[in-house]
Amino acid sequence: MLLFARPTVVTALVVILIIYPLASLSSTSMHVCENSSISIKSDELVDHNTICDSAEDALAFFGRLDIEHLHPLVIKIVRKLPGWMSETSVGCYRKEEQKIYMLAFPEFKKKEVWFDVPINRLMYSSLVAHEVAHAVASHNLSISEPTIHAQEYVAYVAMFIMMNPALRSRVLAENLGANFDSELEINEITYMLDPMRFGIAAYRHYLNKEHGDAFLLKVLSGNELTYSAQDLP
Repeated sequence: MLLFARPTVVTALVVILIIYPLASLSSTSMHVCENSSISIKSDELVDHNTICDSAEDALAFFGRLDIEHLHPLVIKIVRKLPGWMSETSVGCYRKEEQKIYMLAFPEFKKKEVWFDVPINRLMYSSLVAHEVAHAVASHNLSISEPTIHAQEYVAYVAMFIMMNPALRSRVLAENLGANFDSELEINEITYMLDPMRFGIAAYRHYLNKEHGDAFLLKVLSGNELTYSAQDLP
């Protein structure tokens, strides 16, 4: 599903710099991740190892719930996203193509901040995991037409669970007011109005001991988040 930017103020936080071994950088057009059925397609110089690790983090999240992704998946890294995608997007999973379109890191970095913190490679890795989570969930949701907020709830929870702990703490600290006052607020309107706030609130909802994996599995089974905002009183 689409990852959108939102209007924000650049905060004076220090960007974490990560130096990767040059051996992990390659301009090869197709790279197959060693431990999964995921491959990376790019004509750009990309860090295949990090992208594969991020994808496998998402697979590991679902694996602990005994949910597997058995379908081949291509992650296509591009300088410019396809025209049918929003200009504020960073990535999108297309089920009909079994493909993720992901903006190249240098292009993503031009956006400067995401979730109200400066962009770095750790953030980029988390967004890769978010899109892979969409791919896994799409083949494990029990209903044929799940709501957008159900899909995004699952993908954001997976993303934040697997996010670098220090980065996750910074994101949460910068977004203290992002919460759902009731489950009825988990709907397509709150998602479309502010996808990032929705994602943080979804993660905090998941952390509640009354929700957690039990609620997540109900979403995947089509027993939660099936309503539309139009159906609400």
